[in-house]
Amino acid sequence: MHRYMFWTLMILPWVVLAIYLSRPKEDPRVTAFILVSLIIHLVIVINIRRISVGLTIRETFKAFVPFWGTKEYKRLYFQEV
Repeated sequence: MHRYMFWTLMILPWVVLAIYLSRPKEDPRVTAFILVSLIIHLVIVINIRRISVGLTIRETFKAFVPFWGTKEYKRLYFQEV
């Protein structure tokens, strides 16, 4: 997965969530479904990017910890494939 497609797939769900939350309040079950769908989508996108960059699951979790996984963070988010 190319870097720009990855960033597009990471940002678009948040835009959809912002638009959804700006509407009048819906049923709480619908909001929970949207939030769970957002989390599942982001996990899938990060997993596809992780595989294409060549990170292990351990290195991926390390990339989310500030000041500890900076090398992995740069590889996950900014490396050109």
